[in-house]
Amino acid sequence: MENEIKHFTDLNSSKYWDVEGMTQEELYRSFQVLDEKMNIIYQFVLGYNDYINMRHNYTSEVELTMLEAHLLTNICDHPGSTVTSLAAAWGRSVSATSQTVRRLMAKDLVTRENAPDNGKVFYLHPTEKGLRASDQHKRYDVEDTIKTVKRLLKEMPFQEVETMFHSLERYVSLLQEGSRKK
Repeated sequence: MENEIKHFTDLNSSKYWDVEGMTQEELYRSFQVLDEKMNIIYQFVLGYNDYINMRHNYTSEVELTMLEAHLLTNICDHPGSTVTSLAAAWGRSVSATSQTVRRLMAKDLVTRENAPDNGKVFYLHPTEKGLRASDQHKRYDVEDTIKTVKRLLKEMPFQEVETMFHSLERYVSLLQEGSRKK
């Protein structure tokens, strides 16, 4: 089997990149090796997705999901944002972002005002309660990130943690490029 990927490190050589030239057996064996690595990413994404959608007590006043807390923080840091600008910043649909903003409004964290020149555009502003919740979320995030990095440092050097974040940043760029092409 000359075209078969036996180890993930085989991807360092372009001679293994000819997927079309692989026999079915080479393809199946290569898939097993690569799927093992990609499953790490799948497990991370699924686990992090669960974490993002879980309600957290960032504040004693209100429970928020991570996405709600971060959208609220964007609105607090950039009063006058629109649903469209938030959707673009987060790479989400306007519809999904609008639903999240409505939940924030229902919790009295955000208000909206009509744009004077366009009745379809609304500017978003934090309430006092929203500002407090955002500040408490920022404190929570800083503490949580420091704890996470400290736990990672027990198993890897700081440079590897930095490399992990750099790698994730590059991976996000690849995903965004793929989304734009569709």
